[in-house]
Amino acid sequence: MSIAADDSARRRRIAGFAFIALLLLSVFWPSPVVSTNRLCCNAPLPVDELSFLGREAPAWDALFWCLAGLFAIAIVHSGDVKLDDLRSFRALRFRLPRHFIIATIAALVATFLIAWFADIPIIAWAEGLQSATTEDWVRILNRLGGGMNPGLVVLFFLLAGLAYRSREWVGCAIGMALSGLGAGIAVQIVKLITLRARPELWLGPFVHARSSASSFPSGHTVGAFALVGVLLFASRSRALRFIAIALAAAIGVSRIFAFRHWPSDVFASAAAGLLVSWIVAEGVTRVTSEAEPAS
Repeated sequence: MSIAADDSARRRRIAGFAFIALLLLSVFWPSPVVSTNRLCCNAPLPVDELSFLGREAPAWDALFWCLAGLFAIAIVHSGDVKLDDLRSFRALRFRLPRHFIIATIAALVATFLIAWFADIPIIAWAEGLQSATTEDWVRILNRLGGGMNPGLVVLFFLLAGLAYRSREWVGCAIGMALSGLGAGIAVQIVKLITLRARPELWLGPFVHARSSASSFPSGHTVGAFALVGVLLFASRSRALRFIAIALAAAIGVSRIFAFRHWPSDVFASAAAGLLVSWIVAEGVTRVTSEAEPAS
């Protein structure tokens, strides 16, 4: 490996760790500021630990995005953004992977079995485990899987991939954007068709409700697995694949413990996200498998 390649890999690692810190900050924002204020200043603030990004106090959101903008500038300054690196992805084509139909049928069968035998027992079990601690974890994971965080992940991979000439990262960004968009559209269509009641209403697993209360599928879970699936199928980093799938699974479980979705909703949503990302990742991998461009 050349000195230039070594330097690029080092900068990618540094940027990756810095982005993880920024992503964690987005999940807890503005709690660090609130806690610091409580320790030293005790100034009146319009936010507290229950506030979170994108829902309250736009001025505080603007402060976070200023920090994110500084991070983006640092990446651009430390790298060499080449928009020409996007040209190779014009050849991106999609086709059904081998055994895709079998995997889809298996997922449908498993979803019906879970709905029939496991939905109510698992929800009852989750209700028995409710505590302040589980509520805190559910709140954190729901923040991680919602809001602007999925978009933040995609933008990081795209910007860092262009800056550090990593075709794999650029491919992952494009794949996650396409997979997330496709899965998101499908979620909204299916929600309007199924109109399944959420478990928090405790009206039974197949009671019709308003579309805004539709439980099937889980948007958080579909989105998480649509993005994570691209990393799972296209990334060469084992650590990244493991962390990504663990976080996506945690987000899915948190939707059950929040009583917003039945276990069968979450399973079907995870399967749908993975199936969509499998198709997209196959196309991305065919493009990124070519030799990396010379630095």
